[in-house]
Amino acid sequence: MDCESPKELQVVRPALTVTKRDHAYQYNPRKKRGLCERAGERARESCRCERGRAWEAVTARLPILSWLPRYDARAAFMGDAISGVTVAIMHIPQGMAYALLGGLPPVVGLYMAFFPLLMYVVMGTSPHISIGTSAVVSILMGQAVGDLSSSTEESPQGNQNESLLRDVVNGTSLTYTPVQVATTLSFAVGFWQIVFGLLHLGDLFRKFLSDMLISGFTTGVAFHVLTSQVKSLFGIAVPRYNGPFNMIKTYMDVISKLLSANVAVMIISCITIVILVINNELIKPRVKKVTNLPIPIELMAVVAGTAASYFGELNKNYGVRVVGDIPTGLPSPSLPPFELLPRLVVTGFIVGLLGFTTTFSMATLLAKKNGYSVDATQELYAQGMSNVFGSFFSNGPVAVSMSRSLIQEGVGGVTLITPLITCVFILLILLFVGPLFETLPNCVLSSIIAVALKGMFVQFRELVALWPVSKLDALIWISSFLACVVVNIDYGLFVGIGVSIMVLLYRSQSPSLRRLGRVPGTDLYLDCDRYEATEEVTGVRVVSVSGPFRKLG
Repeated sequence: MDCESPKELQVVRPALTVTKRDHAYQYNPRKKRGLCERAGERARESCRCERGRAWEAVTARLPILSWLPRYDARAAFMGDAISGVTVAIMHIPQGMAYALLGGLPPVVGLYMAFFPLLMYVVMGTSPHISIGTSAVVSILMGQAVGDLSSSTEESPQGNQNESLLRDVVNGTSLTYTPVQVATTLSFAVGFWQIVFGLLHLGDLFRKFLSDMLISGFTTGVAFHVLTSQVKSLFGIAVPRYNGPFNMIKTYMDVISKLLSANVAVMIISCITIVILVINNELIKPRVKKVTNLPIPIELMAVVAGTAASYFGELNKNYGVRVVGDIPTGLPSPSLPPFELLPRLVVTGFIVGLLGFTTTFSMATLLAKKNGYSVDATQELYAQGMSNVFGSFFSNGPVAVSMSRSLIQEGVGGVTLITPLITCVFILLILLFVGPLFETLPNCVLSSIIAVALKGMFVQFRELVALWPVSKLDALIWISSFLACVVVNIDYGLFVGIGVSIMVLLYRSQSPSLRRLGRVPGTDLYLDCDRYEATEEVTGVRVVSVSGPFRKLG
């Protein structure tokens, strides 16, 4: 067989102008459709009455219609039941503590573990995340409640339902309770999340709000959470400060009043914190090797604190502030005061954005672990409708809890029947058991919150690991953290976003150039300046450009 000569293998590429190229190769551009034409075609496609297509659209927005008919009770119910009851037990102390953190009556935390979950069961896509009270959302809600309602922290029972704010709107004197402010905020959060879903911004937000920004911001929020609980841990009265530099003002007051701290409250706080720390650091790791069922140490602390306060009459004899009145039954549906919405638009945007990002991050993590996927847009709809629905039943905004979600998945929860069982258990507590916790000391709930913050404070390790790898990413972490701690929470998020945009622009305009060398015996090429085992190819310079090319000159 004869081999073709090199000349015969050569391909000649003619030099053509754009006009000659279009004429030679029969260029035929398709007609561009106008905006109205494209919108009309999209509307016609959406309105096609195909039976299968219509059912797909319904189940996409109501996922319960697709998974519930296929539910295998024999295989999944036992795991769902154990997981649901376990998470419900965690909801009791956490719900009461985080409601108090948000400036609301503790019973509202139990409402937030019931009503939003019912809506999420119908519309949610993740069977493993636990929706309800959240530390980050609660502190943001607490700031809004503090801004728009006065506090009655000096009252012996601390019943936040009696807190009122006088405002003048169109010459009419109005009063707002903390619950009314919280329900309006919940409606605003839900509204924003539904708007985000309609605009399909879920994946965009998840990519734009980087892990460094979220880590730095939530670590800064942890300091605000701890600061808000100091007065309850020491039994001192400190006024609530709003606006920039409020944390600095708060600690100045705390230091000036330490000598007047309540000794009984300090003893109860120390005992509770020591017991919780010993359990978390010593007992829990050993128990985890034996069983996935956790020790309900927070619930045990709540029960013990309630009993000690009741029999010792701590409120009467030692001035220990207690939870106070806890009504039985469910709240009647009512409309939130919508005239407050203009004041809560920005806060609702921040809470909605942060709540979705943390919730979807946790849902994605557990989805990868268990081999399924979650829909970002549908999660926005589910969380938005959960918040809107809860706003009509005395609820504040809700989000994911990392600790409860890990327990829900680790104990054996398989489907969204798990939160449904949690709702049944919480309903029994609301109907029959709630008043038993009326003598619970507030300092016990504050101690539970303080110990739970450890997981957020250890995020400093991420900064230590990030600094030698990328100074710019570390700058995002530090800027969002410092702005959140020194100035205020909302400033922290916006500063973090601003620095992230500047870092992105800088990287796009200044791409990094790295020399690559080959690892002997492999086809792997790594950075010569960082990996000493690499060897540059003789006579060839291999480079990696991390960024777009720009035209020079």
